[in-house]
Amino acid sequence: MFNVLKTHLHNYALHKTRTQLMQMTDWQLEDVGISRRLLNQGIGSWPWREDASAESTVQSAKMEKKDINKAVLELSRMSDAQLRDIGISRGTIQHSVKHGIDRHTTPKRAA
Repeated sequence: MFNVLKTHLHNYALHKTRTQLMQMTDWQLEDVGISRRLLNQGIGSWPWREDASAESTVQSAKMEKKDINKAVLELSRMSDAQLRDIGISRGTIQHSVKHGIDRHTTPKRAA
């Protein structure tokens, strides 16, 4: 029973995240390493990345100051709920853009 509930909650979270990502432009998706093609296939294609090494490539790439400012501006325009869905808070936007998101230390949202 617990595993069924856990799976349901996981799929619901993926569905909400996918809904938010679908509203992003292609260049925004590219900036975060998400494939529009895989995103269109649904939650079964999660984590929606073409290449498993894409995340480390994106995070290790040196960003220019104008790119950082552009990303911070785009994230600042998102609602708190949208930011929460992608795993960051308003107070950590600058840090998340510069250093990526550590999924192991990102605080979990209360149910």
